[in-house]
Amino acid sequence: MNKKILGVFVSLLAVAILATPLLGVAYAEKPTFVSGTQMITGYVPVSEVQKGKSDNFLSIAMLSVTWSGDIAGDTEYEGVLMLHNWVPPMGGPDTTANIHERIYFETVTVLGETGSLTLAVCSGGSKGVFRWTIIDGTEELANLHGNGIYYVTDMEQGLYDYEGYVHFDP
Repeated sequence: MNKKILGVFVSLLAVAILATPLLGVAYAEKPTFVSGTQMITGYVPVSEVQKGKSDNFLSIAMLSVTWSGDIAGDTEYEGVLMLHNWVPPMGGPDTTANIHERIYFETVTVLGETGSLTLAVCSGGSKGVFRWTIIDGTEELANLHGNGIYYVTDMEQGLYDYEGYVHFDP
């Protein structure tokens, strides 16, 4: 009987603690939706290597990309893609890509705030949808966090749309 009373007491205590608001705790701002477009303005292949006797290719290129919208700026970076089931020259219906990139903006504006920004893109297996995460920022973007996706809207024109959520730490 004492174990039942102790169990009920502990349960009620846990509910009371969880129901009590924490005072003095700082919460991050509610995330803000961001969206816009990306346009590849420069593409210089560095290497493309077929992996074994498969339809898999490792492709490395230097990219120049202009982002516009809620995240706006120009960037240049090395893109590394592992293309699976690749059918030259533009891929095929079963083509997928693993991407590992660091996108660095020396100067970029996010929701009216300016600084430098580094994004990591690590995606795999998705059909033209790539995930980005903010990993570092400076100046007005030092406390910026967020993530999202970008996806192909016009492969021939090098156009992508992006969307996601960002927030600033207090």
